[in-house]
Formats: sequence, C-alpha cells, structure tokens
Amino acid sequence: MSRVDDVLTDSMISAIDTLLKDVRENANPDDLKVYKKIFRKTVPLHLRPWAAAYLLKQAVEPKSRRKITEGTTLFISVGKNRRVYPRDLIQLFIGAGKIKREDLGEIKVLDSYSFITIKEASAATAIDNLDGINYRGRNLVVNFAKKK
Repeated sequence: MSRVDDVLTDSMISAIDTLLKDVRENANPDDLKVYKKIFRKTVPLHLRPWAAAYLLKQAVEPKSRRKITEGTTLFISVGKNRRVYPRDLIQLFIGAGKIKREDLGEIKVLDSYSFITIKEASAATAIDNLDGINYRGRNLVVNFAKKK
C-alpha cells in the first residue's frame, strides 16, 4: 500500500469513528429506525455493502459547501432536555426563521439551550421570526449570544 492509501485509510477510519460517536451522542434512535427500515426495504441485500461504501465516500470527501467562519452566534433557549438536535434547529431556522441553509454554520446543542452561528445579514431576520414563538411546549428566546 502506498503512502497516499495509508492517509486515505486513516481519514476514513477517523470519519467512521466520528460518525459512530455522533450516532451514539446526538442521533435520535427513533429517527434512525425509520431510515434503517427504508434502507432495508429499498436496497437489495447484495448491494447494501456497496451503498454503505458510497455513503461513507460521500461523508469523507471534502464538502463543496463552505463553513461559516465569519458571522454572529445566536442563543436559543431550547436544548437536549427538549429532545432538540442540530437537524431540528436547522429545520426551525429554515422553516419558521425563513433563513437559507447556506447562512447557517456551527450548531451546539447543550442541555437546556443551544448556540448557532449564522451570517450577520440573516441574524436580525432570524431573531425577529423566531423570538417568542412556541416550540416544543416552550416559548423560544432567540437573541445574540453574549461573548465570554
């Protein structure tokens, strides 16, 4: 095996480790059961390893979408205790917040609150549209996060 293959293998192993950690810590088992059921119904048994390999390849390859490094961080008053996951916040911001997916960056979901990095231009719109709405039995507080 060449040096390039070793590096590629190391990055794949690292990606698998990250993926498994994310599944254990952040994934909602009920959501995954639905995906698993669909996968089993639609992908023939002999093609499942190939489909899994292709999905892994897609996860490992560099994304064309750029990460938002410059932006502002917003505070959201819901977290893990309301069974909120990053994908839920993405849906909330895209749907009720009327924000484009490209404007959203890093999301941190903690026990009782969350933080999301968003483009400066979209921050005011998100706050106006989301602050005070009822989400999962709680009125949301969405505002600019305080810097430490």
